[in-house]
Amino acid sequence: MSKKYTFPVPGCGQCPHHQRVGSALCETRYCAGFKRRKPKRFGKADPASKAPKWCPRRITPPVCRVHGFKDEQSAYMDLLRRAEYHAGQLETISPLSSHYAPRTEIPLGMTAKQFFDASQEKPLFRIMPKEVHDGEIIEIDDGLQPYYFYILDYATVIPLPYFRFSPV
Repeated sequence: MSKKYTFPVPGCGQCPHHQRVGSALCETRYCAGFKRRKPKRFGKADPASKAPKWCPRRITPPVCRVHGFKDEQSAYMDLLRRAEYHAGQLETISPLSSHYAPRTEIPLGMTAKQFFDASQEKPLFRIMPKEVHDGEIIEIDDGLQPYYFYILDYATVIPLPYFRFSPV
């Protein structure tokens, strides 16, 4: 039984630039995220819960970054973790962000959901324009929320819901 993964688009409610003016009966929403411009008013056709297409934080097309290992020790620790996962001793893969450093940025032109669906149908070397190695992390960032994927092998990609890369 395979696990069902979802890639939700964050809404404006969590954004610090989202403003609400007026009472509950007659409320107007604004986005103040534009630099050197006054806040933009949400239109009637704009979604109520998701970020609109014109959101200033949105990156179109999404950016794809590959994070490789910082050093040989980090690569060896990951090799041991992968061996335990393949042997059934671990239920999930939980890589440490401190073991990774940004390696390259690729113009992939896919959303996180499109990338994951494509990786379920064909091997990575047919999807990625550059070579990626086992144990590396692929980040797909649409500006609203980054999504991370762990490369288990040439044909297996695992979404990482708890991984957050933070450069030191």
